[in-house]
Amino acid sequence: MKRNWFRLLVVLLGSATLLTLLGAFALACSYIYLVPSLPSLEVMRNVELQVPLRVYTRSGALIAQIGEQRRIPVTYDQIPELVKHAFIAAEDERFFEHHGIDYFGVVRAVLVDFISGDKTQGASTITMQAARNMFLNLDKTYRRKLQETFVTYRMEHEFTKQEIFGLYLNVIFFGQRAYGVAAAAEAFFGKTLDKLDVAEAATIAGVPKAPSRYNPIVDPELATQRRSYVLRRMRELGYIDAATAESANKEPMAARAHAPLYEVEAPYVAEMARLELRQRFGPTAESTGYKVYTTIDGRLQTSANRAVRIGLIEYDRRHGPGPQPRRRHLRGGGHARPRAARADPRGAERTRGTRSE
Repeated sequence: MKRNWFRLLVVLLGSATLLTLLGAFALACSYIYLVPSLPSLEVMRNVELQVPLRVYTRSGALIAQIGEQRRIPVTYDQIPELVKHAFIAAEDERFFEHHGIDYFGVVRAVLVDFISGDKTQGASTITMQAARNMFLNLDKTYRRKLQETFVTYRMEHEFTKQEIFGLYLNVIFFGQRAYGVAAAAEAFFGKTLDKLDVAEAATIAGVPKAPSRYNPIVDPELATQRRSYVLRRMRELGYIDAATAESANKEPMAARAHAPLYEVEAPYVAEMARLELRQRFGPTAESTGYKVYTTIDGRLQTSANRAVRIGLIEYDRRHGPGPQPRRRHLRGGGHARPRAARADPRGAERTRGTRSE
């Protein structure tokens, strides 16, 4: 009897060893096959993000941001602790402990998905998301997943955790053309990162999981539910206390679409700068982070804008509104719609069919 148990144990250990060796061999073969398609260390070290063209006054006041993607690059040290904690709680609570792949998270996700009967729990770490968004595509294939694993391994060995977290918070997509957490704060709340409160930080941290679902402008109800989850996780991890979480959870969803912030209004100057740079450097001038400093004096420009507005208001008060088309009265108390005016060759405007009957 003991001999049979011993043989069974030997068979099990041998099978496990063989499977491990086969898995390692398959992984090595996959790596050799995929190496040509992986970004080199030089490319990873010198990654260039799409940053909009920015136009400034001569004193450095922002006039306009021009580009397809809204992105405001920030360093790790410029990101408030509140925002960091919100993303750690929402996306990867063991980020500073694991080495790119959270095996406990994988096991948890498998168990949750098995119990729920649906793929409701993800296991991607912050490093894996950064690798996917910076160097790979979003195809849901085994090839891309293997590439993501290898790039994640490289990143964990070439970058510090702070560098990886900073890259992640600059490349992740939030919807509203906003890439990066600083652009998201501006697009959703019209604020800089240091002005966000707990509820707003939790709202933004909840978006990357599914930007099309949890966008607070597109679906405030789902975004509120996701915010509640993030606040709960922040409380469980000790980042905020219960009273703060409860208070933030009661706040109404205040997100709405905001245009890029600017300090001086001079859109025509910004357009002149854009056309000049596009002529010199081509279409990429609007996405490579150029900063244009003009000779515009912000104080004088603001005064000029105000003078023009006041002048137009005064002119309108003196002369009144422009000529209004006359209406002809119909039988029964109705009014006929005035016909469209046509331009007179001598510069006057002539209206047909407006004689009273």
